[in-house]
Amino acid sequence: MRWGRVWGLVLAVTLALFVGASVAPAQTPGGNFFEQLFGLQPKPAPPPPAPAPPPRRVKRVEHKDYVPSVTTRAPGAPGGAPVQATFHVEVIGDSLASLVVDGLTEAFADKPEIGIVNRTREASGLVRDDYYDWKKFAAENAVAAEKPDIVVVMLGVNDGQALHDGAEAYDTLSDKWTEIYAARVEAVVAPYVAAHIPVVWVGLPPMRADRSNIQAAKFNEIYRQHAEKAGAKFIDVFDAFADQNGQYDAFGPNVDGQNVKLRASDGIHFTKAGSRKLAHFLEAEIKRVFEKRNPESEVAALPPDIEQAADDINAQIRREMSGEPQGPEVAAPGAPVLPPPRPAVGPILQLTARPIAPGGVLASRTLSPLNEPPEVTRVFRTGEPFDPVSGRADDFSWPKL
Repeated sequence: MRWGRVWGLVLAVTLALFVGASVAPAQTPGGNFFEQLFGLQPKPAPPPPAPAPPPRRVKRVEHKDYVPSVTTRAPGAPGGAPVQATFHVEVIGDSLASLVVDGLTEAFADKPEIGIVNRTREASGLVRDDYYDWKKFAAENAVAAEKPDIVVVMLGVNDGQALHDGAEAYDTLSDKWTEIYAARVEAVVAPYVAAHIPVVWVGLPPMRADRSNIQAAKFNEIYRQHAEKAGAKFIDVFDAFADQNGQYDAFGPNVDGQNVKLRASDGIHFTKAGSRKLAHFLEAEIKRVFEKRNPESEVAALPPDIEQAADDINAQIRREMSGEPQGPEVAAPGAPVLPPPRPAVGPILQLTARPIAPGGVLASRTLSPLNEPPEVTRVFRTGEPFDPVSGRADDFSWPKL
């Protein structure tokens, strides 16, 4: 009976829902079953997402140091004009010479007033003057409007071949070949020497190939003899890149003393470290010429009148310090002798004066001993021992029984 009432109640509720749905206003089509059953409005579709705003462009602000113009800054200072080179080093030669340019550029990176000018030409030499004539280049370059201050020459890596002179051809390092080749070495140097331009001729390093290594050594003898004969300075770098036996070695100490690879894989050229080491042997000569033409803080000698005045003042100071009577100021008899007043300044020394002894070496002489005890002379001068004292460790005499 009770279950009958429950089912009746459920049926009544269901009928009521259907009746409410029938009297509800018309619905828009669509929706699921429950929305149609209970008369619920369908949810509208979400709107499409708004497009993303374009990325914001941030304006880059350059920070200025408020200097009105770069012309007010010293050359070489941050933001100022670069330092213009006033001393030009021209390097001429073949592909090895181009590596000299790299090494010198690194060596003088802290001296912008020294400019390294590359005048090298690969595959060139003194044998094939039909390809490139270095004699003609030197003659024109030595009298050019912008003449170099010093010239560095490195040639020979391409010269291990027959030399043609007119219709004749001569084998490498034959007598006639050597004669013509040596004349061409002198012809390259002569125009620069005539124009008072220093020339530095760099010798060849060891080569990995035996034949090239022998030729390099013989070429160096020609350069040493005839480049110096024409007035150039020859710099031999053969031993600096060789092993203990004088043979080719791809490794060796760099300018910092570290063992690194100095030669390229072809057994001829240099690595970056090798180029820097090669330039190291040229730095001293280049700096010598540079400092000669651009003296820095050189103190000039005193003029004669100032030097004489300094001598007079020194003499006056010596008289005052020695207590010598000066002029009419002579102490009366029996009066106490007062010490001379100390001068306000010391002796005037000429800092640029030459040393008295040649080379600045102090003179020395042997002093003879005065009233020296004989024991001191015998022990410290002749090396004889002291006389033993009884009971001391150096007494080796037998005790008396």
